[in-house]
Amino acid sequence: MKKTTVIPSYGSIYAVTGGKFLGEFFVFIEKTDDAYNFLSLPEMNVRNVPVEKFSNGVEGKVLQFQEILPINVLEVCKAQYEKQKTNKKSYN
Repeated sequence: MKKTTVIPSYGSIYAVTGGKFLGEFFVFIEKTDDAYNFLSLPEMNVRNVPVEKFSNGVEGKVLQFQEILPINVLEVCKAQYEKQKTNKKSYN
């Protein structure tokens, strides 16, 4: 049985309900070759999540979709993401 790949929409926010990042919210910003990049809230760190791990997290309910952010909020998140992307300490 083939696994379904979950593809997040730009600006979608996911609650992290288990694991290392429990209690954070991940705002989807961009996709790279083999990973999805998020801004984590409230930590304001860049989280790089491999595509397969993201799909497994959604299917396993470790990542739960909440909503797509309003554009004005998303613009602030995108600006923070760009700022944090250059700071290696905030990149996982």
